Amino acid sequence: MSKKQTAVEWLLEVLNDQQLLKNYPIEIIDRAYELERDQHGRTWDAAIKAHDDRGHVHARSLTDFDDYEIGS
Repeated sequence: MSKKQTAVEWLLEVLNDQQLLKNYPIEIIDRAYELERDQHGRTWDAAIKAHDDRGHVHARSLTDFDDYEIGS
């Protein structure tokens, strides 16, 4: 998986390579992208809140961002 490729994009690539993608309705794929966007939003919200809680100390907030996982 490349750095700029999302988990959903990676899965679609694997399914396409194995000729399994045609078995999945477009609604399921669209829902996966929607869930992924929601997870990213929650991750950013948590990181921004942590930054605010640390008194806007940028150096510490940047290193703390790695503690947040998508979907947490």
